[in-house]
Amino acid sequence: MVEDSSTDAVISWSRSRNSFIVWDSNKFSTILLPKYFKHRNFSSFIRQLNTYGFKKVDPDRWEFANEGFLGGQKHLLKTIKRRRNVMQSSTQQGGSSCVELGHFGVEEEVERLKCDRNALMTEIGKLKQQQHKSREQIMEMEERICSTERKQQKLMSFHCQSLR
Repeated sequence: MVEDSSTDAVISWSRSRNSFIVWDSNKFSTILLPKYFKHRNFSSFIRQLNTYGFKKVDPDRWEFANEGFLGGQKHLLKTIKRRRNVMQSSTQQGGSSCVELGHFGVEEEVERLKCDRNALMTEIGKLKQQQHKSREQIMEMEERICSTERKQQKLMSFHCQSLR
C-alpha cells in the first residue's frame, strides 16, 4: 500500500524512502486498513508496527521506519521479524519473569510506549484545538443564519405592508 501512488495522499514513502508517513489516519483506518488487514483500528496497526521493530521517526506526525522496510527494496522485507513476547518467553524458559524481563528489552518497550503516549497526547491536543475551532465556526454560521432569517422577516414585513 505504500508503493501504490494512488494512495499517496493517505500514506506514502518519505522523500528519502527510508520511512513511510500516514498523512490521513482517518482515511487510512477507514479505507486502507480493512483492505489489507482484518480491522480498522489505527492503534492496533501502530502496536503491530512496534511488534515488528518499526520506530516512530517524527513525534509530530505518523512517520515510521525499519531498516528492512525501504522503498523499492522488497528483498529486505524478509529481514523484518516479529519480536518475541516478553512474558511468554520468560515463562517458557522457566525463569522468573522479574529476572528475565530486563533481558528481553522491557526498558526499550517502556520508552517506545512513552514516546507513543506523547505522540497520542500531542494528537489529542491538536484534535481538541480543531474541535474548538469547529465549534467557533458553527457558532459563527448559526449567527449568520439567524441574521439572514431576521433580514428575511424584515423583508417579508416590508413586503406585506407595501401590499396593503
